[in-house]
Amino acid sequence: MKIKTPLLACAVALAAVTAPFAVAQQDTINDYVRAMVDGFADVDETLVGDIQLEELEIDASAEFVFDIDPEKTYFVYSACDDDCFDIDLYGQDADEDLVDADDEDDATPILVVMPGASGDELHVIVELVDCETETCVVGVGLYEADD
Repeated sequence: MKIKTPLLACAVALAAVTAPFAVAQQDTINDYVRAMVDGFADVDETLVGDIQLEELEIDASAEFVFDIDPEKTYFVYSACDDDCFDIDLYGQDADEDLVDADDEDDATPILVVMPGASGDELHVIVELVDCETETCVVGVGLYEADD
């Protein structure tokens, strides 16, 4: 029993030391993806809310719902971490009618939502199609075009 106690103490100490590094690494990846998404926006576009992040497995998707002004033009930008090769992006109105889609073979899809195309609610679905690792971090940002 005396041998197991030092081993357990070492394992607990190692976990306590490495956990902050794992959190810091995840924060760095999240910041990188946010910067990628934000880098697509033009100076005459304003971020609506926050850039949304999700960690996805291959073939998994996430949905984000945004309240929008139906009289405005919007752009939806998405990006993925460096392990990602392909994500698809779909925009739907509240009735699940397709507004725009970008299912090209790339990791930086873009949607354009023209005035009147979606009503006052936009559903954005991001799907991870291909990733080098088990999961990838994807980001989605909604930007309103300035008049």
